[in-house]
Amino acid sequence: MAMRTLEESALVTGAGELWREGTTAKFLEGIGDGTLPPEAFERWLAQDYLFARGLTSFQAVMAAKAPRDAHGPLIGGLAAMHAEMSWFESHLADRGIDLQADAHPVYRRYVDFLIASAYSAPFEVLCAIVYGVEVSYLAAWSALEAAGPYAEFIERWSSEPFTEYVRSLLELCNRHPHRDQQAAFNQVLRHERDFWRMTWEG
Repeated sequence: MAMRTLEESALVTGAGELWREGTTAKFLEGIGDGTLPPEAFERWLAQDYLFARGLTSFQAVMAAKAPRDAHGPLIGGLAAMHAEMSWFESHLADRGIDLQADAHPVYRRYVDFLIASAYSAPFEVLCAIVYGVEVSYLAAWSALEAAGPYAEFIERWSSEPFTEYVRSLLELCNRHPHRDQQAAFNQVLRHERDFWRMTWEG
């Protein structure tokens, strides 16, 4: 029920076909049925770790621009990102993957968009961007059954605490509307689509 409500938000419905493109991928199908090639998983793990570092920087700048009513979810989100980084580092170390892996151009374009937006866009637009990042991730992982070799990953990003965090971001969007929110949200989905393709194709 909670996920369906989030998917019925105005930003999601306004994105049209981009929503499907940003939340479904061959990579995710492979995660779901356990057939994902190991090299694709390791590529995703390394690049998503780098992305998490970039997202943390985005969120820090956003929090500095935020009004008082937004401090709770944004500071909570930053604390969660700190734990997320440690979790990624543990999994990377277990697999012998370099924490300083080369940044893929697709990753770089996505993070460059985030950082540029953090400094140049108004807070109201940043709300739509961070909501886009998180709700698309939640939708992508929530569509999978938490079973098989990747159950831990599926459970992590389809959990009730994560869902509630995403809901708090949607509430920020609704409390702080802006005419450019949809365009920014759509741009996030384009980057999500390209990121998933990169993890599968290399």
